[in-house]
Amino acid sequence: MSNELDAKAARERAKAIAEQRRAERRNRKRKCVVCGVEESDKTPLGAHPDGIGPSCKDELSCQARRAAASR
Repeated sequence: MSNELDAKAARERAKAIAEQRRAERRNRKRKCVVCGVEESDKTPLGAHPDGIGPSCKDELSCQARRAAASR
């Protein structure tokens, strides 16, 4: 009987860990693959044309931030 209780406790603990990881994944900020800026209302991210990940929707400001960061 104690094995059943241990197994149940282990399943409940695994469920709690999985839910915590899902919550962290939902709340994580995405970053632009080109310039590295985090997603916000001012800099919304979209799909990169080459399919390499999220990138800024405004390409000119993205390139300006990348140039400024490389100086």
